[in-house]
Amino acid sequence: MTLAPEATWLFDEADFYLTDPYDVYASLRSDDPVHWYERGQFHVVTRHEDIRFISAHPELFSSVDVAIIMDLCAIRDGRTETPPNRGILFTDPPIHRDYRAVLAHELTPRSVKAQGGHVGDVVDRALDQLPGGTFDFIASVAEPIPVWVFSKLLGIPEDSWQDFVRWSTAIAAVGGGETDPEVLELIYEHAGPYVFGLAAERAQCPADDYLTAITKATIRGQPLDEAGVTAFGLSMFGAGSETTQSLIAGMAWALVQHPEQSAAFFDDPSLVTPLIEETLRWWTPVRSMARSAVADVELSGTTIAAGERVLLLYSAANRDPEVFDGDPETFDMQRPDSNKHLGFGFGEHFCQGAHLARREARATFEALADRYSGIELVGEPVRRRSPLMNTFDELPVRLTPR
Repeated sequence: MTLAPEATWLFDEADFYLTDPYDVYASLRSDDPVHWYERGQFHVVTRHEDIRFISAHPELFSSVDVAIIMDLCAIRDGRTETPPNRGILFTDPPIHRDYRAVLAHELTPRSVKAQGGHVGDVVDRALDQLPGGTFDFIASVAEPIPVWVFSKLLGIPEDSWQDFVRWSTAIAAVGGGETDPEVLELIYEHAGPYVFGLAAERAQCPADDYLTAITKATIRGQPLDEAGVTAFGLSMFGAGSETTQSLIAGMAWALVQHPEQSAAFFDDPSLVTPLIEETLRWWTPVRSMARSAVADVELSGTTIAAGERVLLLYSAANRDPEVFDGDPETFDMQRPDSNKHLGFGFGEHFCQGAHLARREARATFEALADRYSGIELVGEPVRRRSPLMNTFDELPVRLTPR
C-alpha cells in the first residue's frame, strides 16, 4: 500500500479523522510505525506493541507536559506555557497514583456494581422520554445517559444536569485542541466556577459523592487548591461522560452498519458483552493520547529522542493484524480476541472509569433490546469534528418496538 502525500495527513486536525484514516493507519503500521510528522513536530505511533510499551513505561515517556492531543496542538501553534494543576491526566507516578487513590474505592467493580440501580434508573428515564419514529440517538440516548449518571455520582444537583451535557462536550473539544472563545468561556467562566463553588460547599457540608472525596484529597500530603479541585473535578467529569458517550454512540453505529449482527444482538441480548468489547476495538472512543520522551528510546527501528513528543494512535493499534486474528478492519461481535483492545488505554493511565463505562453501556443496550427488536439509520449522520473523540453530533435512527 502506498502512502498519500503527507500534505493530506493532518494528525492534529479533525478533517483527517473524518475521511476514513484506516488506510493510512495500515500503511504506517506496515512501513513507518513510528512516523515523524513534520507539521506537528511529533512521532505518530501506530503499532499495538509499541503503544503498550510506551504506556507501560512512564519513566521513559512522561504525561506531565504532554498527555493529550491538545498539548501537541498548543506546541504546534507556539503556545508552550503549561498551566499548573491540570489534573490526573497530566501526572506521572508517584503523583499519578495519589490521584488515582482519591476515587479508587468508588470505581472498583464492586462499588460500580452497587451503582447498578442508579444507572438503570437513568437509562429507563432516558428511554421513557424517547419520541416515536425518527430521533437523534446522540441527543436522546448517548449524551444524556452518561452525563446524568456521572452528574449524580459527582454530586451535581439535578437541575444542573442539562448544563453539564453542554459543558462535557466543551471539555472534550478543548481536549482535542479547540480554542474557540465561546467553547473556552463555557469551561472557564461557567463549568469551572460552578464545580469549585459546589466543592467549597462540600468542604463545609460533606456528602456521599465523588466531589466530596475530591475536596478531601491530598496529593503528596498536600490538599488540592482551588485550581486543583476544579481541574480534578472537570477532568473526571469529562473522562467519565464523554468516553462513555462515544462508546454508546459507537455501539449504535456498529449495529446500524451491520444488520445481521444487529439482528443477532436483539434476538440474544447476552451478546452485549462482545458488542461492547468489539466496539471498543473497532470504533475506539478516544482516538489517541500523547507523551513526551524522557530519554532516547528505540522503537520499531526508529529512535525517539529525549524531549520529542509522541502521539499514541489507539485507533490504529486496535486494528493491528499482528494482534487481532482474521480481518481486524471488520466489525465482528464473535471475534475471540476483541478484549486485547486498547480502547481504555494501558498501563498507569488505564481508564479508571472503565468498569463504570461498561456498566452504563451494558444497561443501555440491554434496556434497548428489552423494549425494541431492531435499530436502523434513517438519515445522514453528522460526525463530530474532533481529533480526540470518535463520535457523532447527530445520529438519526428509528427503533422497531417489540
